[in-house]
Amino acid sequence: MDGICTLANDRVYDQLIALLNSIEANAGKHFPLCIYPYDDNTEKIAAAIKNRPQVQIYNNSESIQKWDEFARRVWDTHPTAKQRWQKIGSNGYHRFGTHRRYGAFDGPFDRFLYMDADTLLLLPPDAIFAQLESNDWVVYDFQYKDPTHVYEVSSPKLREIFPPERIEREIFCSGLYASKRDIFDETQREWLISRLKDGEAEILYPMAPDQTILNYMVMRSELSFANLARQLPPDSRTGNSVTSSHFTTDGGWCWIEAIL
Repeated sequence: MDGICTLANDRVYDQLIALLNSIEANAGKHFPLCIYPYDDNTEKIAAAIKNRPQVQIYNNSESIQKWDEFARRVWDTHPTAKQRWQKIGSNGYHRFGTHRRYGAFDGPFDRFLYMDADTLLLLPPDAIFAQLESNDWVVYDFQYKDPTHVYEVSSPKLREIFPPERIEREIFCSGLYASKRDIFDETQREWLISRLKDGEAEILYPMAPDQTILNYMVMRSELSFANLARQLPPDSRTGNSVTSSHFTTDGGWCWIEAIL
């Protein structure tokens, strides 16, 4: 079964409702969606989806705890992350909860499209799911133009692990991606942790904690990868950001000319 996933709590209630409405309008009223809870603050969300039977809040506590522990183990291997977080007043683990989107790898959908709660679906997602027929990971963005929000580009080890051509081609924004369930099993997760412990953790960018981990997991695992922003015809390459040249503003409203 295919579905759409997002990450939310009551602080982003308004954005989430807008996303749900856009999915109903462009994927259909019965298209399934799973909300991964950033934290336990989800009372408003739970009330809002009572009349949306196609929407569920993920409640697999074992899976949530597993990914919580995985995120802690990742950052415990990093040489400077906690000191940098302390300097900006973030005690413990920075933005802990963003990684709970990883629950989609255990979740209810065989194939899923993840979308941040502050995004909108503007056309049916058929083309993205179709791409999963030949790839394990599908994105649609221009993050490859700015690797500084994914990796520590000053680290000499970065080029030892990933050659420049892979960094230029494969990094992505974690706000929108599509993949498959069970793609990171326990054996693979343990292997990734072992590589981080061996010194590779220094390439992770601590200020975007879920994004850097996810990029590392995908690239280090060498998943088959497609970025539609690089593959589509030039006049269709909108990416997933309102800053795309395919978006125009008219009278305070933002319009889009073409997007998947």
